[in-house]
Amino acid sequence: MANIGKALVIGAGIGGLTTAAGLLRQGIEAEVFEARPSPGRLLTGGGFMLWHNAFLALRRIGLDEAVAADAVRMRFHEFRSDSGRRLARWELDGPTRECGAPACALRRSSLHRVLTEAVGEHRIRPGRRLTGYAQDADGVTARFADGSAARGDVLIGADGLRSTVRATMRRGFEPPPRYSGYTAWQAITRLPGESTAPTGTFFNLWGRGGLRFLYCRLNESEVYWDAVTSDRAAAGIDTVGRTRGAALAAAYRRWPEPVGRIIASTEEEAILPVAIHDRPPGGGWSRGRVVLVGDAAHPMTLNLSQGAGQAVESGVVLADLLGRSEPGAVPETLRRFESARRARCAEMVDTSWRIGTLGLVHSTALSRLRDLMMYAFFDSVAKGRSYGLMLDDRLDRGPVPAASGRGTG
Repeated sequence: MANIGKALVIGAGIGGLTTAAGLLRQGIEAEVFEARPSPGRLLTGGGFMLWHNAFLALRRIGLDEAVAADAVRMRFHEFRSDSGRRLARWELDGPTRECGAPACALRRSSLHRVLTEAVGEHRIRPGRRLTGYAQDADGVTARFADGSAARGDVLIGADGLRSTVRATMRRGFEPPPRYSGYTAWQAITRLPGESTAPTGTFFNLWGRGGLRFLYCRLNESEVYWDAVTSDRAAAGIDTVGRTRGAALAAAYRRWPEPVGRIIASTEEEAILPVAIHDRPPGGGWSRGRVVLVGDAAHPMTLNLSQGAGQAVESGVVLADLLGRSEPGAVPETLRRFESARRARCAEMVDTSWRIGTLGLVHSTALSRLRDLMMYAFFDSVAKGRSYGLMLDDRLDRGPVPAASGRGTG
């Protein structure tokens, strides 16, 4: 059993719940505080990719098979232009065999459910908005808007991009998050049929005028998609008198099928616009017995599909280090955590930001030049670099978890 008795986790998202699950596995009691009265759509909705590295991390806390069971395994990552031309196609079975872990697409709610079950709902306190904390040599006391308080050996800020813990730690001297210049219109739609979206391929389409479109099948009847639009391209999308679906359909009207079919099949209320932000890489994730994890520490844009994966990795590493720490050594342990994670997360943040700038191209000539570059280099240079980021040899290896049968086709 660990020497540390209790951790206070602020935020019941992926980073917070992964950390709490890892702490419990280490024998450390964890109490999770969530500002929202219930998880809500923003916390559990939508779909996303979990790459090999995330499953390697989940394996260390015994949750990889449970997550893979409700996911669809990706066998290919295919890049295309808005004319339908294939620019690159990455085969994912090789990396899966190499590291012993798959890449999968799944509902965010599926991962959240597995993590919630691992932590236990009785340890999650909804409707508890943090207002501040105080720490001393022996522990940390968290204070909440409802007048309640909680005491623990360590406080973990997993409260997202606009973290209250981060702002408190830095005493308000913190610049706002960095806006990327584009919005992701995210949705899940009911659309059966392998001809529309074949199982096992993640499609990544790059267009002119600051438009991109990503989609993949989640199961036999559902497709997850993202329409990524630069500010200039999005200027007329969410206008008065026009629904989001109709505006997006007009914006992508010249794109190859199944883009139009996917948008047309989606219910209006299912389309959620998310303005994409990150923070430039930087240090200072901990102060005394307080530490940041996930988006509170290293938020990143969506271009590598690594935001959730890095939150999972950080949560597992932090829990492992705290499990080997004595109560009096918590500040030193938290500094070790940042030392272990900072360079890897910074590389993810920077790489994801650079990829995003490629999507801001508006001129036809520059778009064609970008497509030629992708055609020439994405099957070799970019593929090798991405695999290097996604396959983390520092994580334990083992047999590939048994993803659902629908993910093997």
